[in-house]
Amino acid sequence: MAIKHILKLILKHKSISLLITLQIAIAVTIVGNTSFISYRTLQNWLIPSHIAEEQIINVYTRVFDKELDQGALIERDLRNLRALPEVEFASYAANELVLATVNGRNFAHSTLDRDKQGEHVALFSQSQQGVEALGIKITQGRNFYDTEYIFSDGEQARRASVILISDALATALFEEQSALGQTIYLHNERLPYQVIGTYTDMMLGESAVYNNNWYHSAVIPEAHYAQNSQVNYIIKVHKDTTEQTLERIENLLFNEQGRIVKQVEYAARAKKRLWDGRSTFAFIMMGISGIAILVTGVGIVALVSFSISVRTKEIGVLRALGASQSRVMRSLLVENSILAFGGIAIGLCAALWLNQYFVTNLRIQGLIVPWLAAIVAIGVWLLSACAVYIPARKAARIAPAQVTKTN
Repeated sequence: MAIKHILKLILKHKSISLLITLQIAIAVTIVGNTSFISYRTLQNWLIPSHIAEEQIINVYTRVFDKELDQGALIERDLRNLRALPEVEFASYAANELVLATVNGRNFAHSTLDRDKQGEHVALFSQSQQGVEALGIKITQGRNFYDTEYIFSDGEQARRASVILISDALATALFEEQSALGQTIYLHNERLPYQVIGTYTDMMLGESAVYNNNWYHSAVIPEAHYAQNSQVNYIIKVHKDTTEQTLERIENLLFNEQGRIVKQVEYAARAKKRLWDGRSTFAFIMMGISGIAILVTGVGIVALVSFSISVRTKEIGVLRALGASQSRVMRSLLVENSILAFGGIAIGLCAALWLNQYFVTNLRIQGLIVPWLAAIVAIGVWLLSACAVYIPARKAARIAPAQVTKTN
């Protein structure tokens, strides 16, 4: 049957045709976005951290005694932790821990121009041995001098003047230029820090991971305590340590009065928790996709069945004029394909817009993946073809004599 005639039939039954097209468009929008989000989220499992996950330990503690001298407490803790035989390095860590906690929304800027967007960064405020505890490998420049470390009790807002940044952050901020000697500006206040060195890319803060900037991190030689009740540490231990090491560290910290030890865990555990939470979200998205596909299939079957029921006379006339069963069935399948392609085109455009909104405003991963979009389009088209097959086959069997039975 000619395409021109099929288009006329579509226009003649435009209400049902429009419903089928919208059904397919909504399915493509939902399945497309959930597929992009799921793919990007699950893909993170393959991103290497480049850190010694089984050697770096995050320690979370909270001080509840407001009279306790946090500065003296931190000094005692570091002295006792570094004395443990399993410990190689230990550093005060403020709020940010390795692949564990979000320390606000830190940004690094290469200019004071407030119209230019900064780069998300996991910012680590560290005391001595912080660079070693993180396992940082300097690629250009140097490490901090002891005289460059700044300590304050929260009331004195003293700031360091130098910073170490990751290679990925250096490239993002300065492109082909060398980052050494450059000034970067942190936070909304645009506080200036001079870059004295860069280091091998490592996946450090959760805040950078959630913004798809896995290796954007920086270390500053600052230890600001008494700003809140959190007193945390990053510890690097020898290889082949066991869970008993965690118990010894926890028991040692429990000896201090006026604070609680919330958690002591390897960075590997923090990473697993981070990805497990995201994978659960991805699987929920996949479940939504399955529901959308099921609803779409049932909806198309219902709409096509209804369409055929009101077109029984037309199909009977075609059969009376000599149209074979295969021709009638092929005509219905072509008609459905035209509607499906229209719905897929609308759905992909809507998915593109919605995906951009999610990524920009809701910090959800899910950039458009062309080959995945093609698979979604082909999959939805095959679904619609399968959904229309049974009603079309039934319609093709309408006998020409049936025309005389209709009023």
